[in-house]
Amino acid sequence: MSFAVLIGLSGCSIQEVASTAADAAACKALSSTLTGLSEAYESGLVDSGIIQQIESLIGDQVDFLLSTELAADIGQLAKELASTDPAETTAESIDELTASIAQRCQIVGVEFSE
Repeated sequence: MSFAVLIGLSGCSIQEVASTAADAAACKALSSTLTGLSEAYESGLVDSGIIQQIESLIGDQVDFLLSTELAADIGQLAKELASTDPAETTAESIDELTASIAQRCQIVGVEFSE
């Protein structure tokens, strides 16, 4: 069967298939970075290198392909990590965002180890 027939049979658009594949690739790339991120942030161990790695995943090309929800979560996480607010102020938001990203990644078949 051709790819077009498979997409037609599954009821998914090409954009949905590309978005799911991009989500899975981004999740795989982020899995080791996000595992333990909350604890590292609260300990003051998150530096600009981690923030740049996360921001590089939401560049123009990838942002176009990622699902809207995952791109928004990753973008907000990068903003929270770059925030100059005290860790106590942003820690809960970072916990919620990493949990949301982990859940979205689980949907596309990528699970983070604890």
